[in-house]
Amino acid sequence: MTPLAISPPSSTPEPDMSSIPQDAATIPHSATPQVLTVCIYINKQANTGPNLDRKKIQQLPDHFGPDRPSVVLQQAVQGCIDSAFQQKTVFTLLTQGVCLFNTTFDGKQHLLSLPVVNSIDYVLRFLKKLCRSLHCENLFSDQPITQHSGGSYQSDGTSSYSLMNQSLQ
Repeated sequence: MTPLAISPPSSTPEPDMSSIPQDAATIPHSATPQVLTVCIYINKQANTGPNLDRKKIQQLPDHFGPDRPSVVLQQAVQGCIDSAFQQKTVFTLLTQGVCLFNTTFDGKQHLLSLPVVNSIDYVLRFLKKLCRSLHCENLFSDQPITQHSGGSYQSDGTSSYSLMNQSLQ
């Protein structure tokens, strides 16, 4: 058997790419990817409707996020499940997908997943629909909530609006 001839490695120079224009699909090495984040605020003085326990709502944080839309959606929905008088009621209103939720009712543990979320608009629309179903339409806002005299809460800023005041298309 004859040994294979081993040739020395050739050093092929890298092509000069400096004259090639970069389009939107090309990401320069120095660019730091921007992470899309969202923050959803909880109006703890909102009408919680017949399904959510006001005392449990009071125990939730003032906001979920800022974080990726999928994380904020998961936290907000989990907050609704955890604040429900009957977790089964909230659980049955949700749809199947990829974001996992875990709860126990009827003596059994139940798992649920939501669709993959990649946009802020999806989070806002989803929470609006969920709140409408739960009859607590002003529970979440995309603007900070501050307490005013008399114990009422209101969104800050001139461009503020609750999720319920946004139009769905």
